[in-house]
Amino acid sequence: DFYKMPITVAFVISSVVAIAISKGGKLSNRIEQFCRGAANSNIMLMVLIFILAGAFAQTAKAMGAVDATVNLAMSILPGNLLAAGIFLAACFISISVGTSVGTIVALAPVAVGIADMPDALMLGVVVSGAMFGDNLSFISDTTIVATRTQGCNMNDKFKVNIRIALPIAIITGIIYVLVGSGIDSNYTAGAIEWTKVVPYLVVLVAAICGVNVMLVLFIGILLSGIVGLLTGGFDIWGWTASMGLGITNMGELIIVTLLAGGMLEMIRYNGGIDWIILKLTSRIHSSKGAEMSIAALVSFANLCTANNTIALIMAGPIAKDI
Repeated sequence: DFYKMPITVAFVISSVVAIAISKGGKLSNRIEQFCRGAANSNIMLMVLIFILAGAFAQTAKAMGAVDATVNLAMSILPGNLLAAGIFLAACFISISVGTSVGTIVALAPVAVGIADMPDALMLGVVVSGAMFGDNLSFISDTTIVATRTQGCNMNDKFKVNIRIALPIAIITGIIYVLVGSGIDSNYTAGAIEWTKVVPYLVVLVAAICGVNVMLVLFIGILLSGIVGLLTGGFDIWGWTASMGLGITNMGELIIVTLLAGGMLEMIRYNGGIDWIILKLTSRIHSSKGAEMSIAALVSFANLCTANNTIALIMAGPIAKDI
């Protein structure tokens, strides 16, 4: 059970060890070196984006955007295409809010038990749609970390990813149409509340158009709050509470990001990153080999931490150098 050891505690221990064994003179100097790594501009920008992303996702959920999206998908598609409708809703929600786990938590209770289909199949539908959207979302924590550590444009990353993900999603959707055809749903779609879907659409379109991600998220929070107030989803204090909860939910990731930034700076300062790159690439003479070494590095980091975002934070700077 990976999560018996809290990831924050694991990184605190790692950071203490990094400072303790580092060269660099007095303890105060080594601590200062660690703090410079934690306060790196890329790290701090990621933290700010995590804060805004958490606030937006929770605010949109609190004002009813998830239920509105499910109603929209189920109203557009015939009742006997339930699996395809849930898949479509999961894709759209996760690409809009940037979290596969958040999408699964929000959508799984709705999906299970609304048709004469096995629970395992319906959960598979939700998970596959959630993974598709998280893979492409502009405000996903994995996308933020990957693009910031590599210094590339989010639009370029999106264009590369969609060529891989979209054909597979279309094939998956067709399979769900075939599997779910002829099975009646006991789900009664409510009235379509277009206004509650608007924040998702605006965030998605603005991000694709290349608007600064922090501005996109701020607009999303503002729109979600206004829609929630106008539709009675929450009052002003409900809105602030939603933002607060969303930010708090990002707390662990923010703490680990700061600790990882400091720890990686200590590793870099002591020559550890150069050593890792040398060991990984000593027998590599092609770009394909370099890609395989990066894949192995990220996979190993993910196995150690059980968290893709943290694995990317650790492996990203090394991958860029490779």
